[in-house]
Amino acid sequence: MSRGEELPAHFVVQYFIMGKNMETKENRTVTKTRIILGILVFLICAGVVFAYLSKVFSMGDSDANRQTFKAFYAEEENTVDVAYFGTSASNRYFINPKAFHDQGISSFTLATMGMPLFYVPNLIDEVNKTQDPELYIIELRWVDKERDQITDAHIRRVTDNMKMSENRIDAIDKSFDYMDGSTGMLGDITYNKIEYVMPIIKYHGRLAQENMTPGDFKLTSSKNQTKGYVLSPSTTKQVNQFMSRLSEERQPLSDMAEAALNEVLDYCDSLPEDKEVLFVLSPYSVKKPQMPKFNTAMDMVKERGYTVINFNTPEMYEELDIDWDHDFYNSKHVNYIGAEKYTSWLSEYIKENYDLEDHRGDSRYESWETAYEAYCDYVKDGIKTIGHKDKIGGEVTIIKK
Repeated sequence: MSRGEELPAHFVVQYFIMGKNMETKENRTVTKTRIILGILVFLICAGVVFAYLSKVFSMGDSDANRQTFKAFYAEEENTVDVAYFGTSASNRYFINPKAFHDQGISSFTLATMGMPLFYVPNLIDEVNKTQDPELYIIELRWVDKERDQITDAHIRRVTDNMKMSENRIDAIDKSFDYMDGSTGMLGDITYNKIEYVMPIIKYHGRLAQENMTPGDFKLTSSKNQTKGYVLSPSTTKQVNQFMSRLSEERQPLSDMAEAALNEVLDYCDSLPEDKEVLFVLSPYSVKKPQMPKFNTAMDMVKERGYTVINFNTPEMYEELDIDWDHDFYNSKHVNYIGAEKYTSWLSEYIKENYDLEDHRGDSRYESWETAYEAYCDYVKDGIKTIGHKDKIGGEVTIIKK
């Protein structure tokens, strides 16, 4: 066919149809791509919104446990030489900034109120993701607990505040294993795993309850300023206490507490040889039924070859210069005066018995000195609230200075 000759009509129609088909295929491809991209964008946006709402509708921004975890995750990598774990007997007793100021020890206390001992392996794993501590300190005070004394809050103060990971899921699963069907002291423990994986399910009603604060809605919420040591009005409160009811007797631990302590000890056995573990029983007004169980737990620790410091002996009370009228704000916790005594003794012990580097003067550790300044500023006015406890009736009369 010559260049000037017209194309047959059927060929033109066929060519037009082929062109249309190619155009339609291209349009379909573009449409599919747009749909896929739209879905991806929607899912990303939905994920971001859900993550934000999960932060908002969770434990309150003012919650000390949430602030402690946020502060830990914000720490510069490989700057924590000592990690301290336990209940509020840990984060109300050891003043981490003071330990640094006095001895150059860089420490962080990752503890929550009433924290079950069985979470310690998970928290050590969490710490080890970003830090390389040489010494782990574990508070033993929880070992006198029974299964029905755990509450939903004791679980959530740990699991809700951990970053999403396989370790967090394991901690949630462990909660159910140890509870073994019990709903706990308040009957508020559910066995619906998704409610613990997604805290928003529990806390979505906080807005209607009118207990939200502006801090809950901020993208960057507040965090603990003193390396895990908790500052609160109780820090500067003073209430006289009974002296401890000590005993040399031994009594069995509950099945749950014994299993938890054995799990912790087994985990400690698996740590590298260059890691040290120290167990402590901090000083407080021990009730007579408690000491026999503490004695049993300390025997278990010693039999496995670990060091344990029992601060609840007449000799240790004297060495720390414990003052039952002035060093406590309730029967289980010291105020800052008692905490300073405890911290001074323990930090000096750590310095003498473990080969830790003195980081004072190192620019990487300026945040510990900043934390010490924050601590000093908080307690500069001394005891602000005095309570007189009637040691017969047990009633407390509070007098604010």
